[in-house]
Amino acid sequence: MKKRTYIYRSFERFWHWTQSLLIILLALTGFEIHSTYALFGYERAVMIHDVLAWSYILLIIFTIFWHFATGAWKQYIPTTELVKAQFQYYISGIFSGAEHPTRKTSYNKFNPIQRLTYLAFKVLIIPIMVGTGIIYMYYMYPESVVHVGRLEFFALIHTFGAFLLIVFLIVHLYLLTTNDDPVESLAAMVTGWEEVDVDPDEEHKTHMQYAVDKSIAGYYRLDLDGNYIDVNRAWLDLYKCSDINKILGQHYSITRSKEHLKETEELVARVMKGESIRGIPSIRKCFDGSKGKHILSINPTYEDDKIIGVEGFVIDISDISGVQEQIYHSVRNSDAGYYRINLEGFFEEVNDAWVELYKYNSQKQVIGKHYSLTRKKKDVQDLTDTFNKVLNGEKVPSQLVNRKCKDGTYGKHILSINAVYEDTKIVGMEGFILDITNLDIKKENA
Repeated sequence: MKKRTYIYRSFERFWHWTQSLLIILLALTGFEIHSTYALFGYERAVMIHDVLAWSYILLIIFTIFWHFATGAWKQYIPTTELVKAQFQYYISGIFSGAEHPTRKTSYNKFNPIQRLTYLAFKVLIIPIMVGTGIIYMYYMYPESVVHVGRLEFFALIHTFGAFLLIVFLIVHLYLLTTNDDPVESLAAMVTGWEEVDVDPDEEHKTHMQYAVDKSIAGYYRLDLDGNYIDVNRAWLDLYKCSDINKILGQHYSITRSKEHLKETEELVARVMKGESIRGIPSIRKCFDGSKGKHILSINPTYEDDKIIGVEGFVIDISDISGVQEQIYHSVRNSDAGYYRINLEGFFEEVNDAWVELYKYNSQKQVIGKHYSLTRKKKDVQDLTDTFNKVLNGEKVPSQLVNRKCKDGTYGKHILSINAVYEDTKIVGMEGFILDITNLDIKKENA
């Protein structure tokens, strides 16, 4: 399955193109210093080469810090798996129309050959060039701490490294042409977005991990007997329980008062037969004796096509300021629109319900676009302020907002927002929208 994904971050693209430019200019001035041709003049070529060299060293320092701070270094860990198959593809398979043995994904950008090539570039070629270059620059200074033998030896190594860089550049460009769409792959290093292969199971696992561990939407899972086998921290907070051990193994009836239990039992029974239920308003009984309101979703869970329980989310609407009782009931039959946005405010994913609410024809019309296209100009700043709170780690409760649809019309919905994490770092936002437009129309016509 292909999906347009934000795969290259801003600094990654800046580093890639800056490094490319510096290497090309270093090669251009370096070979002139070796009297291969005359372009800038010897003295000017030496001066430019030195400035470029220090600029590149500075870029390397920042890049090393970025790789370890973001965990991007893991992309270069070498692997022997599929190395032979990948090599055979490059040598002969590509010319006979053979299928590519590996696929680029958002979590695995490089195939085994690329990993080995880029790793050698980073830990072998670049250190050699930097080390011999510094020796070359400071060898003639009497006060220099650089004291080596014959300079010609290091000059030859530096020159040999320059030829390796040219070979790397050629190989790099060749590998680019082996992609399914080389033009799109090149454009991806400008925009950051590319159509990549997505493993549906991996995507589901990743999204569920976010939902279970970080979401302000409460997640729960029941076995066939209706006993809780998993809940997340948000669910515990909504039910005002501090100890998960008081929940696991207990029947869901402990979360409902007698007058609301029968309705829940009927819903769970329907889902146990294969039905999926979304957008049902419900009243919960909390562990301190208080009550709260939320929107409930319930879906069957399967193992080998056999239903083994149910799972779902609860989205709190108890504290939505100014929402009347009829608004609470208006979302009974609504489908929740899901969205995910990266740190720069661009949509990475939306579901079909979101597309329908905003009156787009497909997800492709939205993915890669900035969230500002969904608001009036006067409302964009309010949404930006709300998103900034989430990016700073603040939990933003559900709120009423107005949306701008693709056809120029406007709607109203309840918005939930929560941070998306990688390890302990916020990498974006996700949430749900529940439509209440029809309610407002009825109120205006009344």
